[in-house]
Amino acid sequence: MELTGGQVAVVTGAASGIGLGIAKAMAGRGLSVVLADVEEGALADATKTVEARGVPAIGVPTDVSDAWQVDELARRALERFGRVDVVCNNAGVATNNKATWEMDELDWQWVLGVNLWGVIHGIRSFVPALVAQGHGHVVNTASIVGLSYGPEIAPYTASKHAVVAISETMRGELATRAPGVGVTVLCPSYVPTRIGDAERNRPTALTPDWGAAVHGTPRDRSRLEPVQPDAVGEMVADAVESGRFYLSTHPGVDALIRHRFEAILADVT
Repeated sequence: MELTGGQVAVVTGAASGIGLGIAKAMAGRGLSVVLADVEEGALADATKTVEARGVPAIGVPTDVSDAWQVDELARRALERFGRVDVVCNNAGVATNNKATWEMDELDWQWVLGVNLWGVIHGIRSFVPALVAQGHGHVVNTASIVGLSYGPEIAPYTASKHAVVAISETMRGELATRAPGVGVTVLCPSYVPTRIGDAERNRPTALTPDWGAAVHGTPRDRSRLEPVQPDAVGEMVADAVESGRFYLSTHPGVDALIRHRFEAILADVT
């Protein structure tokens, strides 16, 4: 799909990190951008940053775990621009490191609500219009752990495996029902974002009583080589234009993925 002026991109989790990188890359291709995020102050700043690139942009405060709010996001996008061409279901959160059996039920509800249901809501709210118009592209943000696994982050890993599976399923469906609508599943490794500080936006109702629950430890990614969010945004724009499905951000991850699949094949063959 060629990205050109006059088209419209919707990006969730767009107030910072990868989401903002994607929004800036879309603006750089001349697209109008609808930015969505739960963090309203940062969203306003991000919207100004994108507008400064010379394209129309609006910010829509959105909790993607809430189906109604994602429906409202779609309504606002169509009300303002009259069309949507690219949908990037990117919003994501993560807990501190804890063993699977130490995760509180609220940890699961929060992470799956944003990372998994956010993608589901985005697909439900936007893809029917893309199918009806016969063209467009969907980008679902997973993670490299969606193609492998990550210890002590079970809700996050589960959500990202689900996003990969949903994206694979939808790609097959669209190939027969709407070939003009493409799909990319983004599987980043270490990108320096604020996801490690996601607790700042965690709803009080989904926050355990840390006096009774295991708080866990922050993730240590100091040994990983970072790729900057703006570079990831450009990768995403290129993937949309080339029709690439699986998109990783770091070289050398094939060994990690191969190790998992070789272990599977060793036991099932």
